[in-house]
Amino acid sequence: MNPPGSGDQHEHPAVTGGWLMSDAWVFAAIANDRPARAHTLAEIIAIADGINHAVLTELELTTAVGRLLSAGLIEADAAADRYRPTQAGSAIRRRWRHGAFGWIDAIPPQLERLGAPRDTGWSLPPGTFDAAVRQYLARWPRGT
Repeated sequence: MNPPGSGDQHEHPAVTGGWLMSDAWVFAAIANDRPARAHTLAEIIAIADGINHAVLTELELTTAVGRLLSAGLIEADAAADRYRPTQAGSAIRRRWRHGAFGWIDAIPPQLERLGAPRDTGWSLPPGTFDAAVRQYLARWPRGT
């Protein structure tokens, strides 16, 4: 893994309708728990790494959060460091039933059914993402 902010970018093929696999990946991390609960950014990064064996980039996260917010699937409060699925998001989560990788088969088709995503330009305060990655790496060291 490259250090936070180094420009490391993941390649994710688009899902039909304009949704990206990274949109589904971020949603899977936010909506991971049943019953739904709020997560911090560091927890989302940890869950995303656990289910896809890669650390999100800031662009992947912010693009996905904006799209998921505009679709009404999540709530995101960067100031309070809380991210959680809405009732509509929880309904999509219920279709993901089997294992850590089940999100790959379950979530993209649900996003497709919503139509084209709407980009919002959602962002985090400067330094927030890198600090969350550092917190994740200190709390849950990779390879342990």
